[in-house]
Amino acid sequence: MPKPKETVYDHNLTDKERELLGVGDNREDYLKGLSEDSALADLFRLYFHRGDWAKAKEYLKRIKDENYKRDIFVLALGGCLIYSKEQAEWRRKASEYFRDAFEDGSSEQKKKRSRKKP
Repeated sequence: MPKPKETVYDHNLTDKERELLGVGDNREDYLKGLSEDSALADLFRLYFHRGDWAKAKEYLKRIKDENYKRDIFVLALGGCLIYSKEQAEWRRKASEYFRDAFEDGSSEQKKKRSRKKP
């Protein structure tokens, strides 16, 4: 029997967090069609918003689709809008902290591409 997918519902999700993440209050509906990367992205966003960047990074690193991983990270940072110097500094710190979550996947992608070349 396959191991059940880990989701935000396994992490003491509050009503406010459920609303923030847009996951609704029905676990069964949430699980329908949920990919592994989507579950990991939601876990990343949950811990990112909780301020536990170390835990958030663990989940971000496990997302296989590199483009999706980057999109989720940019969205967590608030897209491209910066309203103040403090926000710019916070985003710089977040980008620096999470940098290695992208380096691992990038090197794996490069290895795969180099294997495909004749």
